[in-house]
Amino acid sequence: MGLLETFARHLETVSPVNGIHAARLAALAHAGVRGLPEISDEDWKYTDIGRLHRIEFNLGRSPDRAPVAVPLAGLEAHRVVFINGHFSAVHSTLDTLPKEVRLRLFHRASTEEPEWLATHLGKLGTGDASAFAALNAAGAQDGVAVELANAYRLVQPLLVIFMNTGELHPSVVSPHLHVSAGAGAEASIIELHVGDGEATSLTNAFTRIETSRGARISHYRAICEAVNATHIGQLQLDIGSDSEVENFSLALGGRLIRVDIDCRLAAAGGKVVLNGVFVAGLDQHIDHHTRVDHRASHTSSDETYRGIADGNGRGVFNGKIIVQPGVEKIVATQASHNLLLSNEGEIDTKPELEIYADDLRCAHGATVGQLDEDALFYLRARGVPEAEARALLVYGFVQASLATIPVRELQALVSSRFANDNEALARILSGNLI
Repeated sequence: MGLLETFARHLETVSPVNGIHAARLAALAHAGVRGLPEISDEDWKYTDIGRLHRIEFNLGRSPDRAPVAVPLAGLEAHRVVFINGHFSAVHSTLDTLPKEVRLRLFHRASTEEPEWLATHLGKLGTGDASAFAALNAAGAQDGVAVELANAYRLVQPLLVIFMNTGELHPSVVSPHLHVSAGAGAEASIIELHVGDGEATSLTNAFTRIETSRGARISHYRAICEAVNATHIGQLQLDIGSDSEVENFSLALGGRLIRVDIDCRLAAAGGKVVLNGVFVAGLDQHIDHHTRVDHRASHTSSDETYRGIADGNGRGVFNGKIIVQPGVEKIVATQASHNLLLSNEGEIDTKPELEIYADDLRCAHGATVGQLDEDALFYLRARGVPEAEARALLVYGFVQASLATIPVRELQALVSSRFANDNEALARILSGNLI
């Protein structure tokens, strides 16, 4: 039974109420018309999701047991936690949110604001929405929409955690996060996807961030899924005039990860900064596709991704910058830096520029290399064992990007996940270099 049939079977058991059911059915129909991507599609030629058609999924169920631990427990933040696609009031701290932050949970909105939820989901089932975005609308059992009031600065970060507890039967969940920032609003959003166990699972996540004039949003999205998990993630950024969004994408755990980032700069003064780190280890495949569309003059974009492939891991980066006709005074840069640690590892990187205007500054570049033998010799000559020396150089490669994350607890979480399968690196991070 394929994905479309899984959601169709679920919707057959749901009572049609308040237009929400109709919106979900329309989204499912849209997904069917679009069809799931295949390797014959140019944007998916490096990533084969054919195995998903051969797995019989169930929708994630509310867990029978509480998770052993919720990540980032020590971080002072406003928390919204979902477990297997269901909101967990026990682990969330909604009462700490100020009145300037309006938060809508889908399971509540289905009875309190059904027209709003039907309209919200309906937008993902029309037009040029992708099949996976439409499937998210059809299958999201819960989700959250956040509205920041004009000129309000949220001091503590908003931490949104989507957890999978590792069900015995293959399961699919559809995390949904929507952030709308009013004029002059500022906030940090941490979006964390984590999983445990060895069961097969699919996370089909959709996130959208919209900013009004002068807003500032920092968004950190970390993927630390379980060993047999597939993660399909879509991030849409719609940036208003004189506003800025900084996004950091961290992809560390999961068998297959695909992240699509689609950014639209349609108003003067808009700026986007995209940073990313991915580590493709044994039997892992991690694919990032970014698209930055400059639709207005006097906009800027800055993009830097760092990738590592070890064992037979494969990493993919495809970044496209588009400058529309008549758009001027653009500054756009893109860099893809990659490190191969084995003969079997593979990195495919494809930076692209599509420019239909003059009077602008655009640049892109890509590098793929191995560890610096001179640097390795330098460390060995000073008594550092070879395993630790290699681990130190690898960590230094990604630390250049991780150091730009101002949230220390998130840095520590990423570092610990990064060191999970590397005893030498674990010793370094614990302070025991030799």
